[in-house]
Amino acid sequence: MNSFLDGRQVCGIISGFVLGLGIVLTAGIVRAEDSEHRLGQGVSFAAGIGAEVSYGDYGSNAGATVVTLPVLVAVNPTEAIDMTLELPMVFLSSRSGSGFVVTQSGGAGRGRRSGSTTTTSTVTTTTTTTEAGLGDISLSVGWTVLPDGEQSPKIRPTLYLKAPTGDKDRGLGTGTLEAGPGLSVSKWLGDVQLFADAAYIFQGSTSSYQGKNYVSYSAGAGLQAMDRLFVSLFAKGSSSRVEGGTAPVEGRVKLNFLQSRRISWELYALAGFTDASPAAGGGMLLMYQF
Repeated sequence: MNSFLDGRQVCGIISGFVLGLGIVLTAGIVRAEDSEHRLGQGVSFAAGIGAEVSYGDYGSNAGATVVTLPVLVAVNPTEAIDMTLELPMVFLSSRSGSGFVVTQSGGAGRGRRSGSTTTTSTVTTTTTTTEAGLGDISLSVGWTVLPDGEQSPKIRPTLYLKAPTGDKDRGLGTGTLEAGPGLSVSKWLGDVQLFADAAYIFQGSTSSYQGKNYVSYSAGAGLQAMDRLFVSLFAKGSSSRVEGGTAPVEGRVKLNFLQSRRISWELYALAGFTDASPAAGGGMLLMYQF
């Protein structure tokens, strides 16, 4: 098999993650996404590394496996302002000619020029292309204008920016600049937290990727199961991001674990519900607070 990400290797990657996590836990700040609970508060600087594996056919028999290894840097210049920079390394395996493109959330875009214009009329050998390199770098900024109070929810305007640093000709990025404002709202009700966020993202378009403006969103609830453990279930998606494409929608279950004052873990699994989403996936994130 000419793919560096065949099924056996993917299983090995996932097993390695689980084994490594078990070793550390026997011997989370949590990723600063708009809809997520933070186990650490008032942190001025943190850094982390994660890993995500996802697979899907994306409605075009793409057979795409995406492994993303993001490096995150989170800064809180003030108590109310937070900034998160993400630099992802991407490893992609997909069927030749599928036109698969890795987007900000690991989904697929249509319209990338394929390396071949061959059509299949009989049973043929399926070739697989493999790519690796830097993906699209993104920056998220949030400003808490109203903290969570007895009667009021936490309100946090956000700003998102994505630079087209991934190679669009190899499917590692869209080749388009993305930016847009958003709003995050959350409320604690005892040990339960309700949260939701939405953003309007302006997206460019190229000759090989017919991107368009879209609305992204997520909403769900979490439970502070123990002092160091937060469990959440939420939906995440957006309107269609490409001309003629479908809207990505996925569900996620997540565990946030605070191992110590400086170290936190995140583990999650996801399932997609449309052709624009991965069929299944999962990942982890380790953050260290300075």
